[in-house]
Amino acid sequence: MHANPSTRRRTPPRRRAVAGAALAAAVATVLAPVAAPGALAATPEAAQVTQVRQPSTIAVFRPSNGTWYFRGLGAVGYGLPGDVPVAGDYNGDRRVDLAVWRPSDGKWYIRGVAIVPWGLNGDIPVPRDYNGDGRVDLAVWRPSDGKWYIRGVATVPWGLNGDIPVPRDYNGDGRVDLAVFRPSNGTWYIRGIATVPYGLNGDIPVPRDYNGDNRADIGVWRPSTGIWYIRGISTVQWGRPGDIPVGGDFNGDNKADLAVFRPSDGRWYIRYVATVPWGLRGDIPLSTPARVAL
Repeated sequence: MHANPSTRRRTPPRRRAVAGAALAAAVATVLAPVAAPGALAATPEAAQVTQVRQPSTIAVFRPSNGTWYFRGLGAVGYGLPGDVPVAGDYNGDRRVDLAVWRPSDGKWYIRGVAIVPWGLNGDIPVPRDYNGDGRVDLAVWRPSDGKWYIRGVATVPWGLNGDIPVPRDYNGDGRVDLAVFRPSNGTWYIRGIATVPYGLNGDIPVPRDYNGDNRADIGVWRPSTGIWYIRGISTVQWGRPGDIPVGGDFNGDNKADLAVFRPSDGRWYIRYVATVPWGLRGDIPLSTPARVAL
């Protein structure tokens, strides 16, 4: 998103780097695989665990030229500098549609599907299947009023300015829950489920199903140390300052892998799976199901 130039000048370099990584991680959080080839369940989390699925595809969106680069699949130009990538299955055909949300005009540009105005400059896009109909819904979270605006579904106040939205299925009921991570006090607020203190200011939330129990696990990645803290599961050092944590099941075992994208060398470091050169500094790392509508 575009920042006010005067604000940018007042922000210390280290805080800018952490904030940038946090935004990239937030984008990755809402863009984690949302459909599985042949999955029977309609909702995102359930679809990922109902059947054994193909490994996630490594991909990056390059803001400088508006191009998507999918490893092993190809490259497609769709978007402009400043756009936020919001790929997902918007038409229910079980293929990932290329899409961007444009902060400057608040429009969603979904390749081959639609162009829809939804949101304002300053919003954070949070596309998910919130009503369980097998299609990703257009949705934004507005920091200025702490509300979730989910097109055709609901408008719900949940969160405060400064929070990071982390929508996931935390209770395993097959529906995406509204949730935010509050950096100021390191607390997770999951609507209708729980309030959980876990993490510190500066941590990047990385909720995923790390143990294959059909529920998203609360977790944070600490940029200062490169340590992953997964609640009730493990504490693992993987990555280093400057990396961007990326979610995905890269080996197809139905469990999220610990992975980081390193802008300094353009490599993906996926624990116990592979080290893959894919991307350049400034790219936004993404992981998607293998079925992409290119």
